[in-house]
Amino acid sequence: MMILDPSDTPGFSYHTVRNHLQSRLPYLPQFRRRIQEVPFQLDRPVWVDDPHFYLDAHIHHIALPAPGGERELAGVVSEILARPLNRNQPLWESWFVEGLAAGRVAFITKTHHSMVDGISGAGLSDVLCDLGPVPVDPPDKLRDEQPQPKRAGLELFARGALSPVLSVPKVVSFVRGTVSGAVATVANQRRSDPPPRPLSAPKTALNGVIGPRRDFAYCSLSLNDVKTVKNHFDVKLNDVILNVMAGALRGYLVKRDQLPEQPILATVPMSTRAADDTEMGNLVHPMAASLATDIDDPVARLSAIHRGMNTAKELAEEAVKRQSVGLTEIAPPLLMSLVFRGYRAAKLEQRMPLNTNLIVSNVPGPPVQLYLAGARIDHIFPVGPLAAGMGMNVTVMSYRDVVDVGVQVDPALVDDPWELTACAADELEKLVAATRPKRGGRRSSSTRR
Repeated sequence: MMILDPSDTPGFSYHTVRNHLQSRLPYLPQFRRRIQEVPFQLDRPVWVDDPHFYLDAHIHHIALPAPGGERELAGVVSEILARPLNRNQPLWESWFVEGLAAGRVAFITKTHHSMVDGISGAGLSDVLCDLGPVPVDPPDKLRDEQPQPKRAGLELFARGALSPVLSVPKVVSFVRGTVSGAVATVANQRRSDPPPRPLSAPKTALNGVIGPRRDFAYCSLSLNDVKTVKNHFDVKLNDVILNVMAGALRGYLVKRDQLPEQPILATVPMSTRAADDTEMGNLVHPMAASLATDIDDPVARLSAIHRGMNTAKELAEEAVKRQSVGLTEIAPPLLMSLVFRGYRAAKLEQRMPLNTNLIVSNVPGPPVQLYLAGARIDHIFPVGPLAAGMGMNVTVMSYRDVVDVGVQVDPALVDDPWELTACAADELEKLVAATRPKRGGRRSSSTRR
């Protein structure tokens, strides 16, 4: 969700953005492609060009109800999140939202996670956005004109029928990686700093059967404050973000007398991309990390999260090297679909143990001022998806001198995400205060004359 300020862009309107998208689509061929199912779901779908692609089916023009504040905008986002994407057309939609306070505009995009992850999503700014108010066409090297025509049904059926045979090497690789991973998991539990045990997440009010409704809240934190804490305590920026959200979540659950004795565990996606890779697609590996919510003191909690994240990242990098093939690459989609539907029908989300309780994702965004169709972009609030059994996703993105935070929840499990965003600001202030010299104590070297 981008917040745009078009005050210096005369004539800025829905049609300005619509025409801008039209001009940039040649550089985004993936956004003109839809999925084509393999007959009987014998194999994974393929991406093909949509011969009936129609831009106006993807971009919508709406206005906020008065007074056009944060709550009204978040309400619109919540409704958008609750609507499934149309699988018969390219898997993305966007909304041009007027009526925000001070004449600002929101531009909201919703894209299927199979098309983008956090890093490739942030990389879209290279194509959609400009460094100045005057739009400049991207370089031709970003174009990709390779066509992906619709496949013959017989061809896909044959490929699907042969996939069990062709998948034998992948199955062997998957089994080898799974066994190796199980052995490594047992060995890692004997370390002096063991990671969370598999399926050991505590029972919390955040977890249960995910329903069709969604709720959304957002806030902005000072990136300079986050960096001050990071540098003072010699930790990673992501550690500070995790600690801020851990403290907010702890306060939220304590108020409701729902804080478990065990620390809450988070899935923290780790990008497996090369440093310069922003191609479309989803390339992430989930890390399981403790949020140390059993620790009240924010500084002690930050230290615990830092140690835990160092271990989690080390083990995740080893796991990526071991497991080169995932389950979805060898199991027919029909089987996966039946398993998932059975899982949901039996409401196993609330019966079976979970690996983690929620998702917390940190995406490094552009550090410079960007413009969309000539309008200045003031904020870029990310929105991450919910996962089965987990009623909360917290995704943050750094942009210029702020950290923009988006919290998506199932309102049946989390009743007030705005309370979490307010608590996050308070938690960051506690950490910043801990970096300041105490009154009456010795002044730091930076304050001496």
